[in-house]
Amino acid sequence: MSKQETDIGTCPAHWQVVKFSSVAELKHGYQFRTNDFTESGIKVFKITQIKSDGSIDLSSCSFIDESRLESFTNNIIKNGDILMALSGATIGKIGRFRSNEVVLQNYRVGNFIPLDEKIIMKDYFYYFLTTENTYYQIMANQNQSAQENVGKADIHNMLVFLPPFEEQKSIAEVLSSLDDKIDLLYRQNQTLEQMAETLYDAWFEESDFTSRVSDLIDLQNGYAFKSKSFQDLGEDRVLKIKNISGGIVDIETTDFVSHETVENLDEKFSISTGDILFAMTGAKIGKMGIIPKTDYKLWLNQRVGLFKEKYYGSRFLAYLHLKSDYGKDYIENTATGSAQPNISGTGIENCEFPAITEQEIVEYSNQLAPLYEKVIFNLGQIQKLDALRNTLLPKLMGGEISINTDG
Repeated sequence: MSKQETDIGTCPAHWQVVKFSSVAELKHGYQFRTNDFTESGIKVFKITQIKSDGSIDLSSCSFIDESRLESFTNNIIKNGDILMALSGATIGKIGRFRSNEVVLQNYRVGNFIPLDEKIIMKDYFYYFLTTENTYYQIMANQNQSAQENVGKADIHNMLVFLPPFEEQKSIAEVLSSLDDKIDLLYRQNQTLEQMAETLYDAWFEESDFTSRVSDLIDLQNGYAFKSKSFQDLGEDRVLKIKNISGGIVDIETTDFVSHETVENLDEKFSISTGDILFAMTGAKIGKMGIIPKTDYKLWLNQRVGLFKEKYYGSRFLAYLHLKSDYGKDYIENTATGSAQPNISGTGIENCEFPAITEQEIVEYSNQLAPLYEKVIFNLGQIQKLDALRNTLLPKLMGGEISINTDG
């Protein structure tokens, strides 16, 4: 297959390279002011709703009064819309809105709308926008100011690879099938977590807080690795606070550490499949994540806590308690330091827990363990599928992998 060199890289010779404005439009949202917002009502989607990993989180939206909805019908985000952060720390991050809930688009959120879906398929367009190709164009065109931002004219002047429509469809189908499998596994895990939370609530609905988290786990702090210990590649990986996100520990983007550094390291700092980590400092304090099923050799960095369970599965009881409203409040109130909040291992262990006997710990933990074993397996599958998707994405979007469109 013959190739062509373009201003944005190499692609098949039979693909077109077109200006963004010729196939799509960037639509800004409404510039809501502080005095527009209310305690409840219609959600407003801001750039903070697009997370650094491209996921969308509506749990922390601002609101406007429901009575004002008629004034903003043109700003309602539709299911399937492609949204981008146009300023700030997450500039260029893309998210796909997957909901029928009425949510309004704020100003610095961009909504990408194909002009004719018979020319550029919306699913293909979404995947193209998630590539580094697009990100680098945005970075090259951003306005240099105290708050990084990119304008509508800059976006409209960007370039897009435009394969024949049938190729667009095939590319999108390959990537969508992986995303669908990942989404299914996430939803399975949400159901399993809800089942576990329901059990927890039923067990401790009316209970005095006379036990402690230390009855369930010990909290192991990590090892203080030196910066010179890290390297570009290797077999041993170190998990840091940055790797904890959304209830999962990302083991694919970890830092590597030299084997010489860890060959005599105490095994108490090693991490295994199913372990639960706790962020003990900084903006992510209190965040927890479960290690997916993995064969990697993993080590625990300082200021990351590891739950060392005292009974089979009792770490899940501690996990459910510390992620509950009671646990979150305890962590917030116990942490010290304002600019950089910290909580000690002892502070976590001393968190009061509903009255529980040793027999109940064993019984409840044995009920939770099978649920979380499935969660852990699913997390491993998610990370494998996600890694495959991330490998295929640039190859498909640059035409390195040829897809048969003959049916």
